[in-house]
Amino acid sequence: MAIHVKLYGVFKTAAGTDSISLDLLPVKPTVRTALTELVSRPGSDELRALMLEGDSADPRSTTLILVSGHEIGALAGLDTELRNDDELSLLPIAHGG
Repeated sequence: MAIHVKLYGVFKTAAGTDSISLDLLPVKPTVRTALTELVSRPGSDELRALMLEGDSADPRSTTLILVSGHEIGALAGLDTELRNDDELSLLPIAHGG
C-alpha cells in the first residue's frame, strides 16, 4: 500500500525533501504506523527529534497531521486508518506571542 507524505517547514529541511512515498505492509495501516515507518528510515534522526516527543512514537503537540486534507483530531487520531494513495501532510506549528 502506497502512502504519500508531504513535509513542510523544518520537517522538509530535516528530511532533505518535501515528499516521501512509503510502502506500508499491514493490511490496515494507521497514521501511527506511517509515522513509525517514516522516522525509522536511515538518516531520519533529525526529523524524528523534531517531530516526536522524546523516545516515544507520539508526535509533539507542535505537529499538525492531516490525512488527505483532514486533521487527524477530527478523524480517529493516530489510529486513523490509511488507504492506498492517501496523502499524509506533516506541518510544524510555531507558537509564540
